[in-house]
Amino acid sequence: MSVVEKMKSYIGVYSSTDVRSLLHEDHKQISALTEEISSDESRQKRVLAFNQLKPLLTAHARAEEQAVYMPLINLRRSAPARVDGNEGFVEHSLVDVLMERLGKTNLAATDAWKAHAKVLHELLDHHIKEEEREIFEELGEHFSDEQRDVMGSDFSARKVKLLSAHRSQIRRAA
Repeated sequence: MSVVEKMKSYIGVYSSTDVRSLLHEDHKQISALTEEISSDESRQKRVLAFNQLKPLLTAHARAEEQAVYMPLINLRRSAPARVDGNEGFVEHSLVDVLMERLGKTNLAATDAWKAHAKVLHELLDHHIKEEEREIFEELGEHFSDEQRDVMGSDFSARKVKLLSAHRSQIRRAA
């Protein structure tokens, strides 16, 4: 990796179309929502935050898995990149379990719900920090600016499609 690319990864300065910029923007929103669902805010505010988080987090995770993790896993020349991609899948599956449990528990005021929300927040905080440090560096090292822009387009398109499907499902249920 070039010195310039190392510096970009270290300070987090990427073009707006680089997949890392798009992921970082989602990460900020996801972090804010998980902070709110695990806070001492009213039950109504926590439920509203959860209802905003669920489709965003699901669409983000599935799009990221295909646009980012799969290309990392498919890198024959980098065992660390393959490990990072696989770890991302595992962490996403753990988040899915917590989100499912939070979605089934309609009692956002209970201690069990708050405990799940806090663990979700902590897991995502760890995942995001690790991803923005390690995976972003792997992306800079193994993929060109153009490839990361294509990954960004792929990520965005997949996320939009998943969010649109979610909105359609909500309309049909109403």
